Amino acid sequence: MSCFLQHPFAFMNTQFPLENPMRKHRALLAAMLLPALAQADEATIKHVHDAPQVRGSIIANLLEQHDNPFVLYPYENNYLLYTYTSDINKEAISSYNWAQNARKDEVKFQLSLAFPLWRGILGDNSVLAASYTQRSWWQLSNKKESSPFRETNYEPQIFLGWATDYSFAGWTLRDVEVGVNHQSNGRSDPTSRSWNRVYTRLMAQNGNFLAEIKPWFRISESASTDDNPGYYKIHGLLPGESGLCDG
Repeated sequence: MSCFLQHPFAFMNTQFPLENPMRKHRALLAAMLLPALAQADEATIKHVHDAPQVRGSIIANLLEQHDNPFVLYPYENNYLLYTYTSDINKEAISSYNWAQNARKDEVKFQLSLAFPLWRGILGDNSVLAASYTQRSWWQLSNKKESSPFRETNYEPQIFLGWATDYSFAGWTLRDVEVGVNHQSNGRSDPTSRSWNRVYTRLMAQNGNFLAEIKPWFRISESASTDDNPGYYKIHGLLPGESGLCDG
């Protein structure tokens, strides 16, 4: 993600009527100040250009004001991939009448968007926001079974985020986020899979390198209603990501 910095500027009107002596003095003063203002302007531009850009910051992006109040912002990665597995889990889709004809190649895609609900809720650098992420596995080449979707996961969440610039040992903490997340495959028993959790997300930057951790805690459910008792074994407790920004 790239950030675009805008440098404010103003125009001076130095065309004054000659008959007003005060305006003559103002014109002369403006002419004398123009070189100094130009130097200051160049210094400001240099400072902005030399400053490291905040790429990959979800919170900084959500804090950007736009003319359209209904703008949706990217949250997690949005992608479209062709995938292949040597061992598809047919037991998980055993309730489908096409389970035995499931193909090993699929199209996997993810759509993830966020929307700011309240900018400045806890300071100018804070935002209350909501996001929605959908991840699907599509049997596109399975024409025999009308190209069904094998699995779709739905993940709405609400969170508080802060854009920061705390620096330590060459790293700058860019995003701090805390929220509540729900994830479900949208099915009923016996193939229903869902869980709720609270989480914290921290993203730091070192030059063009980004690192992120997102520890979470699952909100407990009773044994009779818990349809995902082993999710920790699959997803862990402390996921993380890293990456490079180009440009």
